[in-house]
Amino acid sequence: MVQGTSRRRWLLALLAAAGAGAVAASRLRARASHRRDEGQPADVSFMLAIHDAMRRDLSRLRDAAAQLDRTAGQAGAPATVLAGWNAFRSQLDFHHAAEDDDLWPVLRPELSDPADLAAVDAMVAEHEHIPSALAAVDDAIRGDAELTPPVEHLSALVLDHLAHEERAVVPLLEQHLSRAGWHAFLMKERGRRRARERPEFLTWVLDDASQDDARAVLGEVPAPGRLVYQRILRPRYDAQHRWQLPTPASAR
Repeated sequence: MVQGTSRRRWLLALLAAAGAGAVAASRLRARASHRRDEGQPADVSFMLAIHDAMRRDLSRLRDAAAQLDRTAGQAGAPATVLAGWNAFRSQLDFHHAAEDDDLWPVLRPELSDPADLAAVDAMVAEHEHIPSALAAVDDAIRGDAELTPPVEHLSALVLDHLAHEERAVVPLLEQHLSRAGWHAFLMKERGRRRARERPEFLTWVLDDASQDDARAVLGEVPAPGRLVYQRILRPRYDAQHRWQLPTPASAR
């Protein structure tokens, strides 16, 4: 017991030190590269990696809903599915708040075409329709109501929104924001997360990520942080088996 407690304390200390070092290193990198990046267009691959992670979780949510609705007498989802759902909902809420509070106010002054401004306004309007759909899924997934209908409604809303954003607004970010400005936004959002929330985001967004998405995300993480991710964070995340449903054999 003492050995286990000591190990946990060591891991927490290591994570805290790595997190602090990662932030400090990122700030130094940002300052050093600001002049060079000022004239370069924004590279929004990091945002697209988040979008892909959301699509991944929506696919897992739909699969879980279909299986749970086929299970007679199922009173709520198992802890593994709830863990996946809770993470998805938290990350989606944070991402939309970051856009509405910090990203669109930076982009709007750079735009003059009324159609471009209307596209940004549409993003805010679409965000406003999502909380009620999230709440409907949350009620169903924790109770005994049919899960598939609210899940399909939420999935349609979010997938349509992501596609619309990538089609109409992502090109505006690439055209009107510099790489330095984009990194300033990323650093601001990183600072909005509490220290213990940053490892959760990193493991969530990298779960089953493509090579391009993983490269975009890990490119923002200093080498010590990448090592902590590979050696500690990822194994701990994988051990949670998020979204996994018990097999018939294990349920007996």
